[in-house]
Amino acid sequence: MDPEAMKHKASLWDGDYGTSRHITDVHWEGDITPEELIDVADQITTEWQTIDLELDPAHPSHGQVFRLQRPSQNALEDASALSIAQAEDELAGKYVWVHCCQHVDDPEGDTEGEDGRTYRRLFRTVMFSMEFTSFDDVAAQCDENFGEDAWSEYELYLDDDLPAPIAHYG
Repeated sequence: MDPEAMKHKASLWDGDYGTSRHITDVHWEGDITPEELIDVADQITTEWQTIDLELDPAHPSHGQVFRLQRPSQNALEDASALSIAQAEDELAGKYVWVHCCQHVDDPEGDTEGEDGRTYRRLFRTVMFSMEFTSFDDVAAQCDENFGEDAWSEYELYLDDDLPAPIAHYG
């Protein structure tokens, strides 16, 4: 049987499997990572604590017990802090372009493009280059350009990742 056609089931529980309230079942076809399954469960309810997986009978691992436990908030915060520290170490000393943006609410509301996606029509943006030291320093530079906490988001680009300009004015 084609792995993409296999039908699997996950049961969401508000405590330990079998000893707590069953919330609902989720069905899907094909492969899914534990992270994707956790994301789906979170979209359904934030009350789940355990996910019990039941694989399609044609799957080679059918019959084995697979359970996911909700990660603790501390574990999530530790993983996020580690990820940020690793990214800062990797970027340290490199020149980056920062595209900092301030969303401004349009009195006429959002606009739908030809592709059906909704986008905001008004925003202010600044792009600058800096030697990366930390994400906090990038935020401080955005504060300097827009005012403290007045900007909405920023994106970083490595200096080498930007394409050559196609036009110049001035």
